[in-house]
Amino acid sequence: MNLLVPPRRPSDEILDDPDIAPEEMYRSLQDLALVNRWWGSARALRQFLVREIRRSGAVRPVVLDLGAGSADVSRRLARSLSRSGHPATVVACDVQWRHLIAGRRMAGNELPSLAGDAFALPLPEKSVDWIVSTLFFHHFSPAENARLLESFARIARRGFALLDLTRHVLPLAFIAVAGRVLFKTPVSVADGVASVRQAYTPEEAIEIARRSVPGARVDRVFPFRYLLSATTP
Repeated sequence: MNLLVPPRRPSDEILDDPDIAPEEMYRSLQDLALVNRWWGSARALRQFLVREIRRSGAVRPVVLDLGAGSADVSRRLARSLSRSGHPATVVACDVQWRHLIAGRRMAGNELPSLAGDAFALPLPEKSVDWIVSTLFFHHFSPAENARLLESFARIARRGFALLDLTRHVLPLAFIAVAGRVLFKTPVSVADGVASVRQAYTPEEAIEIARRSVPGARVDRVFPFRYLLSATTP
């Protein structure tokens, strides 16, 4: 038993409620964009994709960003891949179309997007090159994640990369204290704490993944994150 890693506590997050007030939703999505900017989400995914694009020789690949929310990371990823000399079509997908619309308002531009349920994606097998996500994996139970990973392996012809939180008392304490100063709405503080409490450790994540996708791996990402990935040989 590790005293620094509390037991996992699944819960619903306020931003996932389709009835959340529009302005509260918008402010919370802005807070998430702040977190993504300072904690380097797009950077970790870009490094994975650049390496895999070079390895596979893919030209103008299609990347599906699941649980994209406002598509802030999707946009950052598209820009950073283009600057690195590996332009890609990044499609933002979220079950809540309101989040995608809010992202257009935040960014002032459009991005290819799809409103859809990750458990019932209207996409045929091998229809995209890679599937990526940020802060998505922790929302689901081990059985649900196993189903998702199996579907990702069918839909993505080259692989997937999922970036998420590591459950630990330090990020939990940081969000509970610093979030009150940094965030625009208490919704983000409550959801941030809930996210860490229901997050998986890297060891738990790889145990789930390897049951569904042989060859999956997990890499630790500073600070208190991990990248769960698998690539097609």
